[in-house]
Amino acid sequence: MIIVSVPLKGLILDPLKNIDLSTLPEEEAISLLKSSYGFLASSIDIDIQDGIAIIKLKEPKKEDVDKALKIYKKGVNEAQQGEYQKAIKCFLKVLGVIPNHVDARRNLAMACLESGDSDKAQKYLKECIQLDTNNVWSYLLLGNIYAKYNHNLDVAEFYFQKGLSIRPDDNMLLNNYAALKMEKKQFKEAQDLFEKALAIDPSYPNTYYGLSLLYQSTGNDEQAIELLNRLFDQPKSDDIRSAQVYEQAWNLFLEINKNIAEKSCDKLIAYILDYKKEAEERTGFPIQILEDNSLEYVSAIAQMAWKHKRNEHLIKYRKKSPAVTPHLIAHEIEHILLEDADRKKKRNRYFITTAKTREHAIRSISDHIHKLQKQGYAEDKITQVTLQITSGLCNQLFNCPLDMVVEYSLFQKYDKLRPSQIVSLDQLHKEALYVLTSSKIRKLTPPLHISCQYNA
Repeated sequence: MIIVSVPLKGLILDPLKNIDLSTLPEEEAISLLKSSYGFLASSIDIDIQDGIAIIKLKEPKKEDVDKALKIYKKGVNEAQQGEYQKAIKCFLKVLGVIPNHVDARRNLAMACLESGDSDKAQKYLKECIQLDTNNVWSYLLLGNIYAKYNHNLDVAEFYFQKGLSIRPDDNMLLNNYAALKMEKKQFKEAQDLFEKALAIDPSYPNTYYGLSLLYQSTGNDEQAIELLNRLFDQPKSDDIRSAQVYEQAWNLFLEINKNIAEKSCDKLIAYILDYKKEAEERTGFPIQILEDNSLEYVSAIAQMAWKHKRNEHLIKYRKKSPAVTPHLIAHEIEHILLEDADRKKKRNRYFITTAKTREHAIRSISDHIHKLQKQGYAEDKITQVTLQITSGLCNQLFNCPLDMVVEYSLFQKYDKLRPSQIVSLDQLHKEALYVLTSSKIRKLTPPLHISCQYNA
């Protein structure tokens, strides 16, 4: 015979009513228990001894139990592979033989939740805590279901508090309860919970994201950025479920930096103009800055006085957004400064191509040119595209390492510029990614050039 012992004190049959069974007459308590534990078997015997409910079930055959335990392991493997419907069938078979198997019931609930059936998940989790009143993981999941799917924050809070009363230092419970408090606009309580969770486990990415979101909500952008930088500085979690959290954290990081850059655009421009004066003094030439929206392949460009035989340096930039303009200008000023420093040390070099090297580059993609000819493209268009992409690749191979040096230098020297720099570089990255992933562009681009761009 299977015996299930459950203390009446603290037993939760219904969180909305929260009846204390230990205060009820024995017959009334047994009647409630029989209706509540009917999921175990169609017929159960219940006795109450010293505040403990003793539930008696028919003992299954040993061979059936052994078989059920093997099926349970199979169900766990199916769930880990994302085969939730197969896992559900396995766990139901296990419970048909061993109805008091709490882990099988909890895993069944999780598989139902992953399959989109939150109602069934909720039902099975409630059964779990009826069988094991200390099942913290079930309290956590129930709290999340009531918060996310039922939109009942009060019941969700009840389950989180119940779990924390059993395990007060559980960082996941603390983290989820903090998120709930934040949703309730109880920011001080939420911050205390997040900070406690972070102290317990400083590697959990969800806590960094949640607390950063709280800082942003309360107008503490600088603290949010500092915390997100701490997250990005540490090794990434191997848990595949954390991938979405890192993506959300990065999007939040960009959003905050963009807001800071836009709000402080005028100050950043003034800061850059001071930077410009420094560059003018060091190079001995004035610097003219012009907006030029005719720039097609670059966002900004610097023309050095000594290369163009002028009495001034010229910086042109394409208008994109107030958040990125300071960075575009600063990048070109730093180019001028770095080249000036190398000129004075007689270390600068020119990057050139010759008719021979250009011919070699074109011959290397002759197969692709023939392919375009067979597809019916006009010869003049093929020639135009071939010259454009060859020249573009040369520019990329030349500028990429220099740009990395420039960006590193800017990041180290001008921390006030970082919000603009981060937003600007993210935009450049997305533009470059589009070029590499666009099916239309890839169709016209030689595979060798695509490979070079990826490696660059």
